[in-house]
Amino acid sequence: MRSGYLHCRRFPIADLGQPQPLDSKSMSMKSKSAGMQRRAYSRKKLNQETAGRKTLRAEVIVVGGGPAGSVLAWDLSRRGVKVLLIDRARFPREKVCGDYIEPRGLRLLDQMGCLKNLEGDSPLPITHSATYVNSERCYQGKIPFYGLHEDLPPHGYIVPRERLDHLLLETAARAGTEVLENTYAHGFSVERDGVYIHTERNRRRDRYRSDLVVGADGVNSVVARSAGLLVEDPRHIALSQRAYAEGFDGKLGEAAFFFDKDFFPGYGWVFPMAGGRVNLGVGISSETCQRQSIKIPALFNTFLKKLQRSHPRCLKLRLCGPPIGGIVKTYGGAGPNYFTRGLLIGDAGCFVDPMTGEGITPAMESALIAAPIILNALSKASFESEDMAPFEAEFRRYFDPSMVFLDLCAASLRNTHFKNSWLHAVARGCEKSQRDPHYARTLGACFGGLEINPPGILSQIWVGMALELVTLGPRSVAAFFEAHPSPMFQGMRDIIGWQSDWWNSLLADPLWHFQWSLDLERKWVHALAVMKDAVADPRAQGLA
Repeated sequence: MRSGYLHCRRFPIADLGQPQPLDSKSMSMKSKSAGMQRRAYSRKKLNQETAGRKTLRAEVIVVGGGPAGSVLAWDLSRRGVKVLLIDRARFPREKVCGDYIEPRGLRLLDQMGCLKNLEGDSPLPITHSATYVNSERCYQGKIPFYGLHEDLPPHGYIVPRERLDHLLLETAARAGTEVLENTYAHGFSVERDGVYIHTERNRRRDRYRSDLVVGADGVNSVVARSAGLLVEDPRHIALSQRAYAEGFDGKLGEAAFFFDKDFFPGYGWVFPMAGGRVNLGVGISSETCQRQSIKIPALFNTFLKKLQRSHPRCLKLRLCGPPIGGIVKTYGGAGPNYFTRGLLIGDAGCFVDPMTGEGITPAMESALIAAPIILNALSKASFESEDMAPFEAEFRRYFDPSMVFLDLCAASLRNTHFKNSWLHAVARGCEKSQRDPHYARTLGACFGGLEINPPGILSQIWVGMALELVTLGPRSVAAFFEAHPSPMFQGMRDIIGWQSDWWNSLLADPLWHFQWSLDLERKWVHALAVMKDAVADPRAQGLA
C-alpha cells in the first residue's frame, strides 16, 4: 500500500557543508533471493580475525545500533567523518517497542531515503484512534491532529523494530560507517591521545580509539554509566510488556488506547498491522510498580483479558509468542547528556515522550541535534566538556517547549490516589473531543500530538471550567425538568472527589505526598518559565 505522502516535498536534515544526497536507487534493497536480502549487506565489515590484533582508529565511535546510533552514524558518515558503530547484537534483532512511527518520524525516514523501502512492505496506515476508559469506549474517530501539516504525512506506521533498526543500520553502513556487531562495550576511558572503548567479542577483549564516543546504547547505557550520567530515578522510568498477536478482526488503521484503574498511571495499547496482526502491550510507571508491588507479567495478563472482553475486534486474538518486557527512561530525567569527549543520545539520554513513552522519533531527532556539535568539535580538534556543552543548550531549545509540559502532565498523574478522578476526567474529555474537533486537536495533543501548545491547552481547560460555572444554573434547571442527574450535583461530587483524593494521599504517606507536591510545584515553575517565551513547538517544524 503506497502512501500519498510520497508527493510531499523533501527537506534537508541539517545545513552543514554541501553533502551529496543519497541516490534513491542506491537505497533500494534488491537482491536475488530472500535469503540474500537479509544478509547481503553492502556495509563494510571488520574482519573478525584482525579485530583483536589492531587498534582501529575512528574519529567517532557510536555505541548502539538502534535508531539514534544509526541515524547519527549515517549523518556523520555522509559528511566524511570516519565512524565506527559497535553493537552487542547481531542484526536483524528483536526489540521491545510499540513499533509506532508517527508522522514526524516518517518525515525523517523520508529525508534519509528509507521511507519508500519501508512502504514496499505495504504497512497499514494508522489514521484513526479509539480510547477506552475502564473498558468503556469513550472516543472513536480520526486522529484529530493528523493531516494538519503539509510537510507531514497524515498517518503513522507500525514497523517492527527488527525491520526498522536493520534498515537504518544498513543505511548508515552504505554511507560509510564501519559496523562491528556481536561486540559488547564494557566502558570507556579518556587518555591523552583520545577516548578508548573497551570491548569484548567472542571472549576476546579489545580497545578502539577515537576522538569522541557517543552513547546510543539504550536505557542501561554502558557509556552513560561510565560517564557518571546514568539515570536511575523511578519517577522517570516506565516498565512495559509487549507481544505480537494475530486474529485481529478489522482492516482499519485504528490505534486503540486503554486507561484503567488496574494500570494507572500507565496505559495499554493495540496497534494494528497488515494481515490481521497487532502489536499490543501495557506500560506503567516504575515508581508505581515499586510502591504497590506490581508485577508487569501479571499486569499484561490482566490487560489481555480485559482487552478481549472490551474491544470488539480482539475477541479472537492469539499471541504469536510469549510477551517480552522493556524499559524506557523519559525526558523528565534527562541530564546534561554531555561529558569530555562524548555525548548521550536516544534512550541513553532519556529522549522519550513522558506521556506516551514513544522514543523512536525523539531518538532520531537527538542524533541529528548531536551531529553539528560533533562536527564543530572535530573541526576545532577540541573535545573538552565545554566543547560538548552546546549539545544540552540545543536539545533543550528543541525539546523543552513540548517535553517540559508533557513531563508536568506525567508528574501530575504519578499520585495513584487520584486515579478515579483522573480517569473520570479523561472519560469526560474524550466525550467532549467526540463532539468538538478543536478541543480534540488542542487538548488531545497531550497524548501523541504533533504540535504541543501548552498555553492553548491550559486556556482550553480554563475556558471549559468557566463555561461549566456560567451554565451550571441553567443546565441544572433543564436537568430537573428532564429528570436527569443535576450538573450541580455532579460538579460538587467531582470537587469533593479531588479533595478526598488529596487527603487520602496525605494521610497514607505524608512524606511521599510532600515530596510529590514539591516536585509538582518545581515542574510547574519550570513549565511556566518555558511557556513565558511562547515559542512554537520546534518539533512540528522538524530539523530542517
